[in-house]
Amino acid sequence: MKIMKKNFEILAAAAAMILAMLAFAWADGGFRFLGPLRRIVTPNGDVRNDSAVFCFDNPSDSDVSGTIYSLLGSHVADFGSKTDPALSGCPSAGLFKAQSLSWDGRSNGSTVHSGVYIYQIRAEGLTFTGSILVVR
Repeated sequence: MKIMKKNFEILAAAAAMILAMLAFAWADGGFRFLGPLRRIVTPNGDVRNDSAVFCFDNPSDSDVSGTIYSLLGSHVADFGSKTDPALSGCPSAGLFKAQSLSWDGRSNGSTVHSGVYIYQIRAEGLTFTGSILVVR
C-alpha cells in the first residue's frame, strides 16, 4: 500500500509539472509542436496510416521543416510542405489552428524498410525530436 501511495504521489507531481509546462508554452504565443498524429506508419496503401503527420501551432507562420533519420543516424528524408489541417486530422480548437507536415514513408521515391525512425521538426530555432515506427 505504501508503494502505491508513493507511485501516486510521483505521478501527481509529474502531471502537475507537465500542466505547468503546457501553460507556459501556451502563454508565449510562439510555435508549439503538438506531436505526431500517430506513431505507427503503414505505407501499404491503407490511406489512413500511409503517412506520418506532425501537428503544430504556428501563429507567426514561421518556416517549419522536418527530417527523418534511421536509428544509426543516416539521413532518410526531408519534408517541409504544409498540408491542409482539415485533411490532416490534426486537432483544432479555439486557442489554435493546427497545421501539419507529413512524411509518406519514402526515401528517394522508394518505401523505407520496416523499423524505427527518428524525426526532427525545426522552427523558430527550436528542434523537436521523437520516433516513428514504420510497419510494412
